[in-house]
Amino acid sequence: KIAARYHLRLSNAWKQWFDHDQFRITLPGEFRSPLTADQLSGPAPSQIWAGFMLPDTLPLIGNQYGDWICVRVGADGSLGELLHWYHGGGDWIPLGSDLAEVVVHDVVDHFRPIGGQMLRGAPESTEPQQRARALEAFADPELKSWLSERLTSGAAGAADRTTAMTEVNQALSHIQQALTRGDYTAALRHMDECNWSPDAIACDRIQYVLQQSVAQLADPRLARALGVNWAPDYLLWLFDVASVPSMMRERITALTGLKSGWWEQQDWRLAGELAAAVLSRRQDLGWAFNVAGWSRRRCGDVVEAAAIYFRGRHASAFSDQAVRMRTHWSDSRYGKFTIAQLSELHDYLTPSQQSDSYLQAAGQSSERPSIKQVQKFWLDESRRLYDQQAFEDAYDCLVRSGWDMGVDQLTDYQAILGELVIAARSAGWEARQAVAQTHLDRLAVFGR
Repeated sequence: KIAARYHLRLSNAWKQWFDHDQFRITLPGEFRSPLTADQLSGPAPSQIWAGFMLPDTLPLIGNQYGDWICVRVGADGSLGELLHWYHGGGDWIPLGSDLAEVVVHDVVDHFRPIGGQMLRGAPESTEPQQRARALEAFADPELKSWLSERLTSGAAGAADRTTAMTEVNQALSHIQQALTRGDYTAALRHMDECNWSPDAIACDRIQYVLQQSVAQLADPRLARALGVNWAPDYLLWLFDVASVPSMMRERITALTGLKSGWWEQQDWRLAGELAAAVLSRRQDLGWAFNVAGWSRRRCGDVVEAAAIYFRGRHASAFSDQAVRMRTHWSDSRYGKFTIAQLSELHDYLTPSQQSDSYLQAAGQSSERPSIKQVQKFWLDESRRLYDQQAFEDAYDCLVRSGWDMGVDQLTDYQAILGELVIAARSAGWEARQAVAQTHLDRLAVFGR
C-alpha cells in the first residue's frame, strides 16, 4: 500500500517493518510512536510538516513532542538515510541507514548529560524514571532479537553470519552495561566501533568533549555578574574557553571555585579530528565544517580554516546544530556560521573564491545578507539547469532554494515544491515526485 502510494522500492526489511514489526516491537526510547502505512498513505498526511521537513523525506516515528524520525527517499525509490528532524527550527541530523541503528542511538541519547538533553525535547516533559524505563525496554528479548537480526544483516566484513550475530549481540550487551553504570562515553565508543549512526555519534562525541566541562558556566546570571553580554560575547566563551581573557578567567575562577587546570578541559584537537572524519565521507553537514574550520583557526592556520569554511558554504543552515555546538554566537545576519566566518577571513580566500557567485548572493559584498537573495540564487540556478535539461541538478538546486537558509514566507515553499514536482518528474524520479507532491498538497491544507 505504501509502496504504491509513493512509488517506492521497499527492501524486505522495510516491508517487514510496515507489515509486522512496528506492531509487535515496543520501541524503548523517546521515539516510540510509529506511523502505519494507512496513516502515511492518505492524500495529505497530517504528520508531514510541509515546508519545514526536507522535501524528499517522509516521517516514520514520532516522539509525541513534535520531533520525527524521517527517512529520505532515494532517486530510485528506495528508502535511504534516516534523520532526526527537530520541530523547533527544522534542524536535522543523520542517524544511519537502518532503523535498528536509530533505535540503539535513541536509547543511548537518553544518557547525554549536556544541558538538560539539549534539542532532544522539552526538559520539563522528561519523566524522572525515563532512563530506567528505556534501559528496561532495551533489555526486552523480543526487541533484542529484532535489533540483532537487523544489525547483523547490515554488518560488513564478518566471516559468516554466526560470527556477525555474535559480535552484534556482544556490542548490544556492552552498550547496555555501559549505560547501566552511567558511562555514556563508553556507549558512544561501542557504537562508533560498530559504525552505527556514525555521523550522529561523531556529533555526540564532539558535544561531549567541548561542552561537558563548560556546562557549569552556562548560566546567564554569571554573565551578568561579570558585566558581559550573553550574546555574542559570553556565548563565544562557552564555545571556546580559550577566547576568555585572562582577567575574566580569574574572576570566573573566583566566582565559581574552579581549579586553574579546568581551562584546559575542552579537547579541540579530538573535536577537529572527529569533524574531519565526518567530512571525509560527506559534505552536507554544517556542524562538521564549523567545528573543523574553527579547530584550524584557533591554531592559527587561518588559510586552512578559510578553505574548510569555503567548502562548507553550501551546507544547509538546518544542518548546523548551532545550539548543541554553541555556534549561535556568530553574527546571525549571515545566516550560517560558515558565511559569517568567511566574512572575517575574506582576505585569506583566493581571488576566484572571493568572487564566488554564491558568496556574493550570501552577502559577502553587502552590508546585510538576505535569505531572499540566497533563495533567488538557487532558484535562478535551478531554472538555468532545467532549461539545459539537467533535471537532476535542477532538483538539487530547488531543494537548496528552500532549505539552505530557509525562506522569508512559508508561502514561498508552494512555488518551490511545485517546481520540485516538475523537476523530479522530468528526471524520471517517480518516488521523489510523489513525495514532493504530497508535501505540496499538505502545504495547501496549511493555507486553508
